[in-house]
Amino acid sequence: MPRPLKARGLQIAQRLHSTAARLGTAIARRERLWLGVCLTAVGLVLGSFLTIHVALSRGLVPRWINTDPEEFLLSYESASSWIPGVIRVHGLTLRGSDPSIQWFARMEDVTIQISLIDLLFRRFHATRVRARDLTFRLREREQTTEISPPHVARLPDIPGFANPPRQVRQPAPLPTGAEKGQFWAILVEDLIADPAPEIWIEIYRFRGHARVTGSFLIHPHARAWVGPATVQFLQGDITLAPDQPLLSRCSGSISTVISPYDPERVRGDDVWPLIDGEARLEGQLADLRFFNHFLRRTTQPRLEDGEGTAKIALRFRRGIGTGHVDFEEPRLTARYGQAFLRGRAAGRFEIRRWDQQHGDLDFSGSRIALTEMSTAGDAHPSRDWWGRFDFDRARLRDGLDARPHVTCRDARPLYTLLGAQLPGWAEGILRLDGLEASARVRLAHDLVDVQDLDAAGGNFHLAGRYRERGNDRQGAFLVERGALAVGVEIAGGASRVRLLGARSWFARAAGDRSPPASANASEARLQRNGAAADAVR
Repeated sequence: MPRPLKARGLQIAQRLHSTAARLGTAIARRERLWLGVCLTAVGLVLGSFLTIHVALSRGLVPRWINTDPEEFLLSYESASSWIPGVIRVHGLTLRGSDPSIQWFARMEDVTIQISLIDLLFRRFHATRVRARDLTFRLREREQTTEISPPHVARLPDIPGFANPPRQVRQPAPLPTGAEKGQFWAILVEDLIADPAPEIWIEIYRFRGHARVTGSFLIHPHARAWVGPATVQFLQGDITLAPDQPLLSRCSGSISTVISPYDPERVRGDDVWPLIDGEARLEGQLADLRFFNHFLRRTTQPRLEDGEGTAKIALRFRRGIGTGHVDFEEPRLTARYGQAFLRGRAAGRFEIRRWDQQHGDLDFSGSRIALTEMSTAGDAHPSRDWWGRFDFDRARLRDGLDARPHVTCRDARPLYTLLGAQLPGWAEGILRLDGLEASARVRLAHDLVDVQDLDAAGGNFHLAGRYRERGNDRQGAFLVERGALAVGVEIAGGASRVRLLGARSWFARAAGDRSPPASANASEARLQRNGAAADAVR
């Protein structure tokens, strides 16, 4: 090869080698740069995880979140975060309130997956939560005048809040937009708490094994919503708090959705139009005393005992409930002082319209059948009495207001209430089969009011009114058979039989302007012959 050509080839080779060397150096520098960037990023991530772990383990997180302990308070016994984005907490306690409610929750062991990015925007966003041993309590804040001692005694205690849970008379000024931004938002999704041994909402308390699933958002002074959320009752008891049995060995579920709302604008019962839900429960009726609470009863009659069953099916749409309750009760007891009725009961409560916001329940169309009833402790003990009650109109609001239609064997249980010694001929109504009656009945706190009682069967007719408030008993009854009539007056704790002018007396006592149309010459004869009337007595 010629010498010049060989020299030229060496020059080209040297240049290629130099270029390759410079390229290799550049690539090496770039690799080191990317490696440094990656190591820095990993260091920052690990540092952030370590920071979160340290913040959790040293209790710094509650200091950041608990800007207003009255609105929201978080605490725990121990916490760690060794896996990125996963927090493990023991003894987690949450407590909060707004102008309408106060609530409390505790979970013994919780695993939480969180969004780290959301922490930069003052939002604790749990994307997945698995909890064990959940205890939850919730109660409304009410006006002082609306809280009765029996109701307060049944409300759950919430540590850190005063009892009873009263509304603030002069609420603090609403925070501005900038001030609202200082509050942390708590967003929880994909929550499963199993088991949940206690759920206590207002006066209803469940203890046993329940499973809670759902999601919710709490942003103080700004926004809140719940659901879909479901409580599945696997096994346990529902009581009228604290310990009065309501439904034992119950099973079923309750699901609900509360649409987003502003807690500063929607307060108290005004939240009900935002609630949709369903409830299906069944269990044992261990004791019927709970029913006296809903009737606001402090006087007689009072329900007792029980070992029956009940099935509940309810649906709420915008706070208005519909559904029914089927029940069977083989040991119903209603006590009147020293006397009582006892027997079997079965029926259905038709829930036509349940306005939770205004505490108004319409259960017209409901029916109750009583069989194998007996009375004892009075002047007319009996057995094998039966009756059917069809409520043409029935409403529960601050007590019971109903117009039942009754078909029954005879009037014997009525005499448990009257406590009067009637003439021999009037006692015939006790043994009369196929008595039909109607009346308007009002039961409320310390009140029994029966108006427009009208009953007929065979040759007998019975009319009357009765009112009891506390220890004061006032009543007037008229028993008729053809030309014969006898009145029964109840005043205070005594009963008095009226034979002379019974129809006229009853018309005045019942507030009528004229005596019944059945008045005839026989009454005039009774008026002229008081001695004979006394003999009949």
